[in-house]
Amino acid sequence: MKTDLSIEQLVSKVNGLVPLKKDILVNTDEIMVKSDEYNSFLNINGRDYRLQEVAEKQLASMCGIPYSYASKIGRIFPSLLDDNYNTLLGTVKRNKLIRTIGGSARAVLSDRYKKFENEMVLATLLPLVDNTMGLNVVSSSLTTEKMYVKVVSERERAEVKVGDVVAFGAVITNSEIGLGSITINPFCLRLVCTNGMALPSYIGSTRSIHLGKKFNTIDEYEGMPDDDECVIKRIKNSLDSTLDPTFYMRIIEKMKAARDVKVADVHESIEIIGKHYGIDEREQSLILMHYLQDKDESFYGLVNAVTRAASDAVTYTRASELERIGSDLLHDGIASMRKRSNKLFGVLA
Repeated sequence: MKTDLSIEQLVSKVNGLVPLKKDILVNTDEIMVKSDEYNSFLNINGRDYRLQEVAEKQLASMCGIPYSYASKIGRIFPSLLDDNYNTLLGTVKRNKLIRTIGGSARAVLSDRYKKFENEMVLATLLPLVDNTMGLNVVSSSLTTEKMYVKVVSERERAEVKVGDVVAFGAVITNSEIGLGSITINPFCLRLVCTNGMALPSYIGSTRSIHLGKKFNTIDEYEGMPDDDECVIKRIKNSLDSTLDPTFYMRIIEKMKAARDVKVADVHESIEIIGKHYGIDEREQSLILMHYLQDKDESFYGLVNAVTRAASDAVTYTRASELERIGSDLLHDGIASMRKRSNKLFGVLA
């Protein structure tokens, strides 16, 4: 499991950004794009805001411009890119919520976007963690795209084999820029090596959608009440179900089943799962290294090698993706073997 910030550092960082955040509701007729070979800027009411990558992708999508084209043309012919954007913006004729931070535009969203700010999510989540006996924050991070908080229980644990204990909890994520609602997914931590595994694929998740009623002014948008009670209820219900032994023993059963399956050709196996789950050659090499180091030749060992590679990921976001891929691999592999399917896992003995 990759670690980044302590919970105290996360709270400080989130709260420190609050004064820098500003939202602007503007019609596309009133927006102009200005670019140089390095960046594009939104000009709103005479002020330029540098487009962050997500905001530029959203702007390109709104205008019907492929982002790959915008990236390439922007570097070579920035004035041509501006002509494309400004001509097409005049045809959209819609109100858009521009979320800014400092001098940058971080998101271009609809006029129905429902805000769930990171500081509100933390203010809701942390008292629940404090009031749930034995629940601790083990990892957290704040990227430009999402906030992550991973919690596990000191009490709700089970053994895959003697000495191999897995603790259960949840991973809570939120995006303030339209890249996902508040999501609470089951999460587990293998204590012998602190491998984390997110469990959304076959268990389910709880989420709150960032979509509400249409607003006509920025004052109306900012005056909308926070949905604290709904968020508290959703997070609490998700934590309760995640920490229910009847729930998490289903995961332990899959892990035990994976222990009984030998990997016949680990090199071919890793190549296959690399293609299937989008794991690049560098990550495949790391998975192989961890698999050989752990000396566990089972399918369970291969799954753990994938989640162990998450600690070596370049970014926290990619680490979390690899933790999810490990979970998907466990589920898909066991399901494939039970169906006697050799399409993906024919290299398992």
